[in-house]
Amino acid sequence: MAISAAQTITGSNCQGQATSALVSGIVQIGASQTAVQFPTADIGYAIGIEFVASGGTATIDLQSGVATGSAAYVAGTAQVETATVVAASGATSNGNCSLTFTSTATTGSPLTVVVALTTASNTATLVAAALAAGLAANTAIAAVWTVTSSGANIVITRKSDANGYKYANEANTNLAIPAGLGITAAATSANTTAGVVSSGVRITDGDGKDFEGVTLLSMARLYSLEMNVTSGTATAEEVGSGELYNIPAKFWNTTGWTGTNLTDDLKITATAAATNLTVTVIGKST
Repeated sequence: MAISAAQTITGSNCQGQATSALVSGIVQIGASQTAVQFPTADIGYAIGIEFVASGGTATIDLQSGVATGSAAYVAGTAQVETATVVAASGATSNGNCSLTFTSTATTGSPLTVVVALTTASNTATLVAAALAAGLAANTAIAAVWTVTSSGANIVITRKSDANGYKYANEANTNLAIPAGLGITAAATSANTTAGVVSSGVRITDGDGKDFEGVTLLSMARLYSLEMNVTSGTATAEEVGSGELYNIPAKFWNTTGWTGTNLTDDLKITATAAATNLTVTVIGKST
């Protein structure tokens, strides 16, 4: 891979507008935006980092472009609980079916959810659909679980958290279906998919290779280092000197750094869950 037009944009400014009587006009305060060029740069890479939890770290070898996380990233798996309705002729009479749902994460557990059934639900599939709808309409359950039906099965799936991450498995989750109205009792449901909690640090493009899969040249001169946060908060540390930076942060030098600013590893620490950031580096191999 060959790179060209390497640059960074500088210039912080704002507009000042006159507010006094008999005075008008708008002026710029500060420097105009300027493109700082690095015409001899032959290395450029960007690394994406996602920290699931606060306290996670990622260490970047700036010279090689290799990044490692403090823990391997685990996307996680949503827990799925399945209860099967056994009712050969569906609901054989009109009435109420009182379901019992147990879940540590659900407010008020164990919950009794009363669902009205009629003989119109004349198959196990229709009974399962009616019972699933009744469970889904319960506010406490709906806050934590998605309830659907598939054939004669009531399928209860754990929702992700506000950041889209998965929760650990809840061993005590259960839906009990009572006997009556033509339905056979089913005291326990099945944990068909165990929940796996999301964890670790996800690193994108931190393998020390360019987008063509070729190993990056070893950087001998660092022109620009930029760290941008898209969500969450983080700090960066120059491992050798211990110098700390709050992120976002941006550094550039048209001559290029060759000392510890280049050779020391850069350690990034998340100070909030669901922190996402991008590190962009431009330099030269000689």
